[in-house]
Amino acid sequence: MKCPGALVVLLAVPQLALAGSFTDDFSLGIRSRYWKITQTTPGQYVWSDTGGIVHFARPAPNNPGGLQNIALELMLDSISGSVAGDFSCQVDISNTNILLPGLNQIELHTIFRSGATFFNVYDNEGGRNYHVWDGSVRARTYTPLTAGTLKIERVGTSLSAYFNSTKFYSVTNFSPLTRIRFVLQNHFGSNGLISGDYDNFSFTFARNCRADLNLDGVVDDADFSIFAKGYNLLDCAEPAMGPGCAGDLNADGFVDDLDFQLFAVAYDQLICP
Repeated sequence: MKCPGALVVLLAVPQLALAGSFTDDFSLGIRSRYWKITQTTPGQYVWSDTGGIVHFARPAPNNPGGLQNIALELMLDSISGSVAGDFSCQVDISNTNILLPGLNQIELHTIFRSGATFFNVYDNEGGRNYHVWDGSVRARTYTPLTAGTLKIERVGTSLSAYFNSTKFYSVTNFSPLTRIRFVLQNHFGSNGLISGDYDNFSFTFARNCRADLNLDGVVDDADFSIFAKGYNLLDCAEPAMGPGCAGDLNADGFVDDLDFQLFAVAYDQLICP
């Protein structure tokens, strides 16, 4: 059953640190509040977002040269800001058509403040395969499948790529996550008429600074204004509370004196750790 994309707050264990979660099945289409579409060369690709599916396609063999792609990028500032700790993101792919001519790819990208990239890639080089790109091709794994789930996850400093539930490559990474996007790409000069469908995106992330309600890296008067609104409403079930129940710092379903005690400590420290 399709449900609108949602931004929620949950309690992570055993660390008992507040975490965030964003999911989108695209039943409401591509919402500009959360997503933006880019193309290397405007007009090379077409897209649609009907029926809860994001569909990318390249309808004509008119590659102007170089690497060409269309990407749907999550606007992290509207969800989490940069993420210094653990995170997981994934998207389902299906109806993939990345056959010859040329090297063509479907990708899930993560990009970090350090400049590091970590891409989970499905392509047609030497036959259908999954691999990681972090400046070099890593752990190429051949597969007959044309659908599945691309996933990237960081736990501690271990950054890993999965196809479905199988982990096939890990690397050490502790730089803050700054960008997430999924991509349909014609590799250098490829004129392949390629396409693919994307659905059921999810993103979970650690929030190390729980009281930074506007995600600007400090806990100040701007955050207090947001907290006060939630405090006055009290119950997270109130429709006016909004997604995520801002101010419910202990994730008990209410914004109350217990949350204020947590907020006050962070407010006194000002700068997020």
